[in-house]
Amino acid sequence: MQQILAAGLVAAMFVFAQTPQQPAGTPRTSGDSVGPYDKQIVDPAAANRGRTVYAAECVDCHGPTARGTTNGPNLIRSIVVLRDRVGSELGPFLKKGHPLQSKAPSASLTADQIAGLSHFLKQRVDDALKRVPLGDNINVITGDASAGKAYFDGEGKCATCHSVTGNLAGLAARYPEPVNLQQAMLFPSGRGRGRGAPATAPVMLTVTPTGGQPVTGTLVFLDDFAAQLRDASGRLHTWTRSPSLKVVKTDPLAAHHELLDRLNDKTVHDLVVYLETVK
Repeated sequence: MQQILAAGLVAAMFVFAQTPQQPAGTPRTSGDSVGPYDKQIVDPAAANRGRTVYAAECVDCHGPTARGTTNGPNLIRSIVVLRDRVGSELGPFLKKGHPLQSKAPSASLTADQIAGLSHFLKQRVDDALKRVPLGDNINVITGDASAGKAYFDGEGKCATCHSVTGNLAGLAARYPEPVNLQQAMLFPSGRGRGRGAPATAPVMLTVTPTGGQPVTGTLVFLDDFAAQLRDASGRLHTWTRSPSLKVVKTDPLAAHHELLDRLNDKTVHDLVVYLETVK
């Protein structure tokens, strides 16, 4: 019996010795008992940088919470995202080529931008684990209506383009669910914004060749090397960019895109509460 016990103990020690150990320097606490030893710890500052990239390049297809729309899949359940560690999977995936909102090649994203996206998406995964699913009566009516009105009329410059008695009249009636109103305010792209959301005007491009007449149409593609648009008749026009080629991009939602960089959680909720009063 003693020989059997001794043999079992030796075998157990051998198995333990062969078990892969946690890499030196890897953060680990008593709360890390669930999940892989190399679980990515979200860097909030990097996630905020990634949020800007996501809003500019990904939100139209994958939605504001990365849970997908009719135009793109749910990234919270993506194997690439779940296996990623600070760009280890996202980087190679994007380098192969993936459509971006700006029409720029995804391979042009820098390592810092990809790392930021990774932290932002991991933050969304963490949120999904901590919160109830979207649509389960999430309360976004938690702000101060008077503060929202002050921001709307003042610092936010919303009143420059919008009026609660004009183009926003009856807004709350069009968006009876506050979460959809909030989404429409933050991402007014015409996609993934909830039921009854009207499409917005497209991004327009005007190109003037040297010594030629300007051509205006809907933006199809624009980067540092080429410009492409489709005119009102449906004809496609393409130019190679040069210093003498004049290109003017007109984005009707430019102010909203810029606003995303300045808004904080409190201001968002204040604005939603204020807009909820616009019946």
